[in-house]
Amino acid sequence: MKSPWPDWMVLLTLALTLVLVFALVLSQRPSGTKEPPLLWRTPAGQENSGSLQI
Repeated sequence: MKSPWPDWMVLLTLALTLVLVFALVLSQRPSGTKEPPLLWRTPAGQENSGSLQI
């Protein structure tokens, strides 16, 4: 039977996996989008477009 991995190797593997996941997630973010942020209410001075407001 194979001997189990040492604890330090398991922890190192988990840490590297987390770093890889975060790197992939952050690399997929669009960098130059010009879309407006999500607004919960229509800003003052703009007329209502007839959509339902939250």
